[in-house]
Amino acid sequence: MKRVLILGGAGAIGSRAIGAALACSAAHEIVVADLSHDAAAQAAAHHPGRAVPLQLDVFDEAALRTAMRGVDAVLNCAGPFFRTSLPCLRAAIAERRIYIDVCDGWDTTRDALALDGAARAAGIPAIIGLGASPGITNLLARIAAAELDVCDEIVTGANLDPGAAVGGHGLPGRAVHWLRQLGGRVEVWRDGRRAPVDALQALRLALPGTGARLLHTIGHPEPLTLPRTLTGLKHASHVLALDRAEAALAEGLSERVSAGRLTVERAAAMVENPGRRPLELRLRVLAARCGRRPTDTPPLFAYATGERHGVRRRVAAWITRLPPGGAAGAAASALAVGMELALLHRLDRTGVSAPEDIVDPHVFFEEFAASATPRGTAPSPLIQIASEPEVTA
Repeated sequence: MKRVLILGGAGAIGSRAIGAALACSAAHEIVVADLSHDAAAQAAAHHPGRAVPLQLDVFDEAALRTAMRGVDAVLNCAGPFFRTSLPCLRAAIAERRIYIDVCDGWDTTRDALALDGAARAAGIPAIIGLGASPGITNLLARIAAAELDVCDEIVTGANLDPGAAVGGHGLPGRAVHWLRQLGGRVEVWRDGRRAPVDALQALRLALPGTGARLLHTIGHPEPLTLPRTLTGLKHASHVLALDRAEAALAEGLSERVSAGRLTVERAAAMVENPGRRPLELRLRVLAARCGRRPTDTPPLFAYATGERHGVRRRVAAWITRLPPGGAAGAAASALAVGMELALLHRLDRTGVSAPEDIVDPHVFFEEFAASATPRGTAPSPLIQIASEPEVTA
């Protein structure tokens, strides 16, 4: 039986990942690592005999590598990931340990994929961004694209709280992430290449089977990793369902950070604590509160356009339900499924991969469905797919 190290194990995702990992057949014991020993001990105490706490600073390379030597796999839930993913991945490669994280930074993912050769030389699989989004969204994109003979555009998206906790203690990592993804210039896939665009561009998307709704583009890994697998893809972007108040807050803080009037850390504190926001920004958010996030948008989805039998079509694939804990619960369960596949040698390759490069979506969702189905209830389809002809004006 295998031992697994969970970094950020006392955070929102990490604490849920303990139980999700132990529910799998491959994991026997979990090392719950966190910057706070008390928090790690409290999280481990929920799993007596199968989880042990460890105080660990992931930026202490020597301590991190020592912790990795006693385990078979590493699950990184310690955010913010634009700061933690690369040092943790490099340590896992050096120690030749399976590595999986839930990194959702497009630029960090790009840099992590550049370590593919080193991971292949070490003979280990490493998956970057196997959470809710990215992760589940990437695999939904593969399912949607498979409905077409030729797929030329993919839009992945989420209807989840953009401030959902990513784990860790101290600096409000979730708020820092929120600002990085929703503000400034980000990269998407346009005309077959990477292209910088302004975040928060409004996009009206007509999802087959669910109808049209207004969404907003944000920076995310999916548009930059999917073209690696879906060859011939011309356009790809990622969107988020924001209500007007959330969009107003993101725009206002992003403008201040870009102008040098706020640091990212100070702006992050304003996301966490509305009382710290300038009066002008409070009024801007208040004026926007008449709009609400579209509740009928699926929590995680992918939209694809292309051709099927010579006819232009659009396809949507979406997940119908999440495990307990919402976004954090979904990310934890996704990590656990990836861990199980890696420990049982059911992945396609070694090296550093995005989820869609290495994980069979049908195998993944078959395993994931158990965590998203309450005990004692009859199972229902986890994934829905709808397709319709593309109508041009």
